[in-house]
Amino acid sequence: MRWTGKIKKLNKVVRQVKSYREQMAELSDRKLSHLTVEFKKRLEQGENLDDILPEVFAAVCEADYRVLGMMPYDVQILGGIALHQGYLAEMNTGEGKTLAATMPLYLNALTGKSTILVTANEYLALRDAEEMGQVYRFMGLSVAAGVCRKTGESFTNEEKKEIYSADIVYTTHGVLGFDFLLNNLVTTADKRFLRDFYYVIIDEADSVLLDAAQTPLVISGAPRVQSRLYQMADFFVTTLIEGVDYEKEDKKVWLTDAGIQYAETFFQIANFYSEEFFEINRHVILALRAHTLFQNGEDYMFSGKKELVLLDNGSGRMLPGVKLRGGQHQAIEVKEGLWPSQESRSVAAITFQNLFRMFPKMAGMSGTLADASEELMDVYGVKVLVIPPNRPIRRNDLPDIYFKDAASQLQSAVWAALEIHWTGRPVLIVVSTIGETELVSERLMKEKVPHNVLNANNAAWEAEIIKEAGQRNAVTVSTSMAGRGTDIRLGEGVEELGGLAVIGIGRMANNRLERQARGRAGRQGDAGTSRFFVSIQDGVVESNGPQKLDKYIEGRRKISRRRMKKLSTRRRI
Repeated sequence: MRWTGKIKKLNKVVRQVKSYREQMAELSDRKLSHLTVEFKKRLEQGENLDDILPEVFAAVCEADYRVLGMMPYDVQILGGIALHQGYLAEMNTGEGKTLAATMPLYLNALTGKSTILVTANEYLALRDAEEMGQVYRFMGLSVAAGVCRKTGESFTNEEKKEIYSADIVYTTHGVLGFDFLLNNLVTTADKRFLRDFYYVIIDEADSVLLDAAQTPLVISGAPRVQSRLYQMADFFVTTLIEGVDYEKEDKKVWLTDAGIQYAETFFQIANFYSEEFFEINRHVILALRAHTLFQNGEDYMFSGKKELVLLDNGSGRMLPGVKLRGGQHQAIEVKEGLWPSQESRSVAAITFQNLFRMFPKMAGMSGTLADASEELMDVYGVKVLVIPPNRPIRRNDLPDIYFKDAASQLQSAVWAALEIHWTGRPVLIVVSTIGETELVSERLMKEKVPHNVLNANNAAWEAEIIKEAGQRNAVTVSTSMAGRGTDIRLGEGVEELGGLAVIGIGRMANNRLERQARGRAGRQGDAGTSRFFVSIQDGVVESNGPQKLDKYIEGRRKISRRRMKKLSTRRRI
């Protein structure tokens, strides 16, 4: 493997770390915690972080054991070294990435510079700051969580200044992004609360650096004069006929010549594309995109306040506070029968890609990074390193099963889940959208099978639901990446039954999402299986395959299994 040489070099450092274990174990709690003062003095006297790494890591390993009762495995130490050196470390699900991060976070915090870990959601940021924070406090460092405990609450500038002054901060990428924007909008220097960026570890790095890389975080200011054209343009679009008035391909849609002539007649204008009718043109295109390219339950949903909230296409999680720009958000609201929210002018914006490129030292970890190693190198200039598992993987990844249509695909997948469920094994059914979780849930309810559904509608219970997914007889239905960051531990007797069974319904948008789904089973050498049920009606197949698949679906043309497999695997890495 291409990573073997680097792993060998890092394993030499692992052995150096382990050589200090006896020495650290003999120290009293007071002497062990006092090492922080000694390490800082050595840095002030000219040593660098690499010089003191073996002793520092050994000290944190001992602190992890005394405070948390967990001694890091060799591969966790290996992962920690890789994170310190600025790698994106691929570590399988369940390999203990959270514990591995304690070592490089502590080491880099000794410099007195900003040291941050960003994770997938508020729950994980709070959980890890509390649990891992015990270790840092034991060693004499301060730790803080940058997220609020209750929805709707917010920190004052002074509170944020205190949070970011801590030696180590746990937060989410969304909160950090908005805090960066707010920090740059203050009117006087004394109101700034962020320290200069130094070191960051990005948990679920592929999700943040690739899937959400171009997601714009926007701070809005003075409102625009609200347009009255949204409702009129929406009504006009509902009268259009696909193939006659407009054409759609992938994520693009446009008016045909006939559609343009119809628009000119409808709005009583001479030239649809003239400058004087720009606003009519803009609103028609926004309404057309709203009706054809954005789907309820896939791209957005409604909160309890009947407010339209965007969804992360990768994880299915809600993105509160994030709005589409240029009037697209308002066009979707009108399509759904809502009064359009106030259209505002953007006063500050940044993407996650640009945010994390500001850190002089960036590292990350995830269970699925290798497939995107070239892209990550091109965009961020960081290398991926695959860390071997602590125990050999025993999970059996069964061959995909292919179907011509979504109906037979869903029926077969649910039936396969039921057959496994009746043996007592836990089953995790993974789909792409909220709507699909509800379809599967309806089928399971008809069969009177108790189950949990995990999607953006109940994200607050995400960790609790996913933790129980490995118990005997448990059936869990989840969107593709919901629950990331939380281990699925097998209940008593489940290992003997064959472990967790993962059933994927539909081809995912890329290989990483499928590997992430499969990786929910087989944690730490546990038994388990995974299998995907694939159809040529899956959204990613339709958007990347031939333009017309109807002839296969309707049976007007026969299709071989090889051809079906080719169609369903033609997608981006």
